[in-house]
Amino acid sequence: MDISEISEVKELLYGANEHQKAGIAKIESGIEYEILSRNKDLGYIDYINLSENIRVLGEFFDVNAAVLTLEGSICAVALADNPENAFEKVIESNPIAVMGATLGFSKTVSLEAAKKCVSLRIKNIISCEFSKEAFSYLLDTDINMVLVKSPLHELQGFEEKDIKVTPFGILVQEQDKSKLTKENFKIVTQAKPSQEQLEDGIFAWKISKYLKSCCAVVAKDLCARAIVSGKSNMVEAVEDAVDFACENSKDGVLVLDSAIETKEVINAAIQGRIGLIIESGDGKKSSSLLKYADKYGIAMIFTKIRNKRY
Repeated sequence: MDISEISEVKELLYGANEHQKAGIAKIESGIEYEILSRNKDLGYIDYINLSENIRVLGEFFDVNAAVLTLEGSICAVALADNPENAFEKVIESNPIAVMGATLGFSKTVSLEAAKKCVSLRIKNIISCEFSKEAFSYLLDTDINMVLVKSPLHELQGFEEKDIKVTPFGILVQEQDKSKLTKENFKIVTQAKPSQEQLEDGIFAWKISKYLKSCCAVVAKDLCARAIVSGKSNMVEAVEDAVDFACENSKDGVLVLDSAIETKEVINAAIQGRIGLIIESGDGKKSSSLLKYADKYGIAMIFTKIRNKRY
């Protein structure tokens, strides 16, 4: 498909690389937004990062959430009692992904948060509201402010179809609108998770929906301590996740996008002292691996939902 085939295309400076031409065209089902900063020319990768960010923010529209995206990837997510604390937790969980990143807030951006963003050299901030003080302060900086005017709760599944253009044809599928319910969220081990672990598990599961398979999310205290996606196998994803989380994996929650098929995955969780594993539980070896988890006192929850994303 050529860009010229799409009507009303706004030309961008360049695409993913400087030698690639690029543009962006409005769609009827798109969100309503406004670029508040003096720099109105967002780049190709900016729109990618903003898109990945806003999808996750839509899952946490009713709480104080902060989301960090960079290079088209979700790097950190956290919830807290206020936006500033959520922001601090995000930075703490993945400080190396901050510079040049896109930061999303589900609630009002304060002056305190704005100043912190400038000191950390954040590139884009996206939110449904900026305080007057934050707006005035950021207007004189290089940070791009993107105001989302559409209600965040309407962003969940706003795209009816997932469309990919391939050499073989245009692939079309329904968007993943899966949700956890009492019917598909079952504790299946002798060990039972704490209330805090359950809350962390639901939080991490919502993040995993938007990651490229194979993925693993380690969460603790409503903060994603490690987000790993796009690996060739689940063993590698889990090993990388517990290594990145380090001490924060102890008694934490590990969420996977499908079923565990080998003991090595649970062994990696044991090494990280994970307290709870959440997976789909519909694999060929799910029953035997459940017994293996019981042997080591790890709680497990089966969801019967696979959230693979390619």
